[in-house]
Amino acid sequence: MKVLYYTNPDVRDIDLIPNYIKKTGDAVITTTEAVTLDYVIANRVDFIVSDRSRYLIKKDLIDYLPRKIVNLHPSFLPWNRGYHPNYWSIKENSPFGVTLHFIDEDIDTGNILAQLQCFYNDNDTLETTYERLRYFMVELFVDCWPLIREGNLPDNPQQPVSGSLHFKKDFAGIYEGLPSGWDTPVRKIK
Repeated sequence: MKVLYYTNPDVRDIDLIPNYIKKTGDAVITTTEAVTLDYVIANRVDFIVSDRSRYLIKKDLIDYLPRKIVNLHPSFLPWNRGYHPNYWSIKENSPFGVTLHFIDEDIDTGNILAQLQCFYNDNDTLETTYERLRYFMVELFVDCWPLIREGNLPDNPQQPVSGSLHFKKDFAGIYEGLPSGWDTPVRKIK
């Protein structure tokens, strides 16, 4: 199987997930650019793993690869869909965790494949909470990938009446107001 790893150019661990996928015998190509149906067809992609991509996947591509586009999201969905979920989880005192889900037409609303609730303490910072989420998100993916790739992991719809969504614009001006940027302790955000 050929897997497209869909991410962004600023990630520090760009080879982590692709290297794991390769160990399971699959071929992997990586892109940080917006993905189109033409790109997927031209590259004979069978499955997409989205991980911190900056671009949404369009309906034609979702229809072309049904149940074959998975997103790694650093929140306990349906809470904190969208941008900077670790900040919003702390600020709004909402569930904190990680989720693997299918991608649908909306933002982080696809059926959930696996989740793990995590915890933080007042001495953590935005950076340490993000790194903790990242660690558990990768571990969850590694544990679930063999079942996901074979279509053998049951999925569950999200509850449409609960949760939260935050756009990039919702964070505008907040970062500049944090006393120590990403090193700001959780206790100063609550």
